[in-house]
Amino acid sequence: MLAWEKPAFDQPFELWREEGVLHLVLAIGAHVQIAHMKEFIRLVAAMDRSGQAPVMIEYPEHVAVDERARALLRRVCGAHGHPVALFAPHHSSRAQAELFKHVERPAFPFRVFDVRDVAYRWARERRQMSALLQSADKDR
Repeated sequence: MLAWEKPAFDQPFELWREEGVLHLVLAIGAHVQIAHMKEFIRLVAAMDRSGQAPVMIEYPEHVAVDERARALLRRVCGAHGHPVALFAPHHSSRAQAELFKHVERPAFPFRVFDVRDVAYRWARERRQMSALLQSADKDR
């Protein structure tokens, strides 16, 4: 496994696109503030103009997300509908993600996983379903 290195632009995450899935990897111990969330949302919008690409988030231990940042993410993602596969390998991060899921009840498809490959497969399946629906709409 690669060791995390501090990003050049001082963001507590890395983001890239692979096989139609946007990958967001948070740093261990990251404290995600509203400015970070705004940058993440801006980058996702730039990388996916359709607003439908699934996002796979790797959520390690000791991550804290400010309430205002969480509210912004819920509002923006609820409007766009990006499916989110959240990979949380540690019990504490998984418990935090499950709490978000049950308390916030996001309006977008949201699943929590403890196995990276299963989370990635779910995200790719969401991408494939979206492509099939778009294809069917074009045939009408």
